[in-house]
Amino acid sequence: MVCLGVVTTVIVSACAAPGSATTRAKPMDVYAIAPSESDVRSLLGDSNWTETPPSFEVLPLDFATRNPLEQYSVSVRFIRLGTAEELFARYTLYDKSSSATTAMSDFQLAFGTSPTSPKVGDQVLYYGLGGSGGAPLIYRTFVRVGQVVVTIVWARKDRMASSQQLLDQLAKNAKKFTAGVKNLGKVHSNLKPVDAKQLPPPNLDLTLLGSAMMPIGAFPPMTDAALPDTVAAILRQGGVNSFAYGDFALNNDTHMEVQTALLAFGAPADALGYASGFGGALGAPDPSGLYSQYVPTSGSPDAGKYHYIFSTGVYGIYMICKSSVDGEAASRECESPMKRTATAWSLALQGIG
Repeated sequence: MVCLGVVTTVIVSACAAPGSATTRAKPMDVYAIAPSESDVRSLLGDSNWTETPPSFEVLPLDFATRNPLEQYSVSVRFIRLGTAEELFARYTLYDKSSSATTAMSDFQLAFGTSPTSPKVGDQVLYYGLGGSGGAPLIYRTFVRVGQVVVTIVWARKDRMASSQQLLDQLAKNAKKFTAGVKNLGKVHSNLKPVDAKQLPPPNLDLTLLGSAMMPIGAFPPMTDAALPDTVAAILRQGGVNSFAYGDFALNNDTHMEVQTALLAFGAPADALGYASGFGGALGAPDPSGLYSQYVPTSGSPDAGKYHYIFSTGVYGIYMICKSSVDGEAASRECESPMKRTATAWSLALQGIG
């Protein structure tokens, strides 16, 4: 919940739709216009802001509940290390501007009266809503630019000095995150795709939504590591500075999102050490060397994700199966498909199959 300054490749599987240039824009184009990690650090004045892997919310993900007027969404998320603060943005492309306008009306109906100034885009709504935990001040901004609605959620631990200062900062955030929307569909991403060999092989369990080469700093937040900086430093010392990220829908339950990470080490022993070091927290491996566990997360008492870790040759793999909505529990439909995917991927990386 980011085209990132050090992201090097992006590919998203989606078909262009007829109509306006914006309508024909692909998710990879949306991802490419999002602010980078360095942009966000500059915007918020703190070098502790760290990117996390994006979600490519394209079909078949959430097919049963998706608004048919939504073409797709792309979500990006940043966390502030040392705090519980987050900055999340979702870009949603609607079939036409009137549908996006209706969505803005629905937000206003749900959240109530809102300031509409400072003006950003074609329409803007600002809301401050209470939360809980270590960042209990939740600010939501909705901006419409043509047929795109950008939802920005900023969770803070501290209050601003004044309401006007807060509104001014929310407007700055909104301008940064919507700056490239007007050119969407006109300026296309020229980023190269991730090598297919760095993703799980095509199978009947998963459908690829998108993939990206990510900086290693995005790996610890993806895996919910308690000490992100320490984990990233250890991996960099091992010569791993980036990883291949894959985003998938689980075919048996398309409300489940599967995220994969492939890390390339210098030697098989290093990859094996990664698997045992990271996997040990999940318990003992199965006979094939696969570590797995259902890991509870914050939110409702039942919320959690399935985590899977293994190594093959010089490669270390991390896979997560989770609900597409934060705070929900992952379905048990994850279990068998994820184990089959791990087996197939291991064989593929060995050149078998």
